[in-house]
Amino acid sequence: MIMRALQDIQGLKFPDDYVIRHFYKTGLHNRKGHVLEVGCAAGNNLMLYADYGWQVTGVDILPEALAQARHNLGLGAILIEASADDGLPEGITEPVDVVLLPNVLCYLRDDGVAALAKAVRAHAAPGAAIFVRTRLIDDYRYGKGEPAGPDSFILNTVETGEAGLFHRFYSRDALIALITGAFGVVDPSVFHIRFDNFQAGHLIANNSDLVIWGQISEEKFAG
Repeated sequence: MIMRALQDIQGLKFPDDYVIRHFYKTGLHNRKGHVLEVGCAAGNNLMLYADYGWQVTGVDILPEALAQARHNLGLGAILIEASADDGLPEGITEPVDVVLLPNVLCYLRDDGVAALAKAVRAHAAPGAAIFVRTRLIDDYRYGKGEPAGPDSFILNTVETGEAGLFHRFYSRDALIALITGAFGVVDPSVFHIRFDNFQAGHLIANNSDLVIWGQISEEKFAG
């Protein structure tokens, strides 16, 4: 990876704080492997892994974000322009040791989440780890917009820069059930995060996220 000075990094310059915690607290800094991030944006999370010699693959729907990620990560990164609505795209040829899904599930309808979960398990190496972060039903945005399904809305929150976007919210129990069921995560670590954030020029209070990390079951490898 090209080691760039902070002022030369394009887009967001730092990883998600809980991505950092997951990386160090689970010992990922002590080994190397292949990390896949869905919704990688400018590669701010993948840069942490790349700095430690990991092979990095990023998927994002926005070509301008992938251009920033290419600048930040260099030519060695695998970057794929695709939506996660139908699972994972072609081009991911090596088994994945870590899957990062930070603030991705909230933008997918339930059938898209099911397709993504199936694809993640198909690409996961034995013992693969997963990191998930998404929004809960007590988040500031809940109910702001047109209903679009169970706990789902087309947001009208201009102040967050998300107006017109589909958003799916989860209860704590429903999200844990999804991650341990469809994604096959065993013994998950769960963290409820409430915080204020400065976004699109506005102070947004009462953000509410759940972070879940754990290991993907190896049952699919039996036999």
